Amino acid sequence: MEKPKASVYPLVAEDLWGLCRLARPADREEIESVAGFSLETAVGLLIPHSCKSQKIVHNGLLLAAVGDAQHLDGLGVPWLISTIHVERYPREFLRATKPLVDEMLGRHQRLQNYVDASNTAAIRWLRWLGFELGTAVPYGHQGKPFIPFKLER
Repeated sequence: MEKPKASVYPLVAEDLWGLCRLARPADREEIESVAGFSLETAVGLLIPHSCKSQKIVHNGLLLAAVGDAQHLDGLGVPWLISTIHVERYPREFLRATKPLVDEMLGRHQRLQNYVDASNTAAIRWLRWLGFELGTAVPYGHQGKPFIPFKLER
């Protein structure tokens, strides 16, 4: 018998409180160190500035929010905020994210962003998705080590 898959839905403003409350500490720290302000403020900016924002839900639990923003011609900036529930359903999360990244590549020639060098779970996920990772550099408001990553069509 096949296990149920995670579902993907549009991310709406009503989801933001739960997303912030349940965010994995590593994801919260990563976003706040780059932005220089709270996760709550950052996610409030994500929806209106994204081409598409979606949530991944499994068994009624919010696993993650994901989206992409247009930066320059052909360049998309992917983002993801996972919740504490992603650790309970890692396979469902992984299966849901691959088509979302493929969809982003349909909108952009290249996807590019930075990941906190200490966020090992996110780095493993990016490698699994096929992203090319660079060498850590100081990045963001706090200048912490971040690894650039990219994926081209």
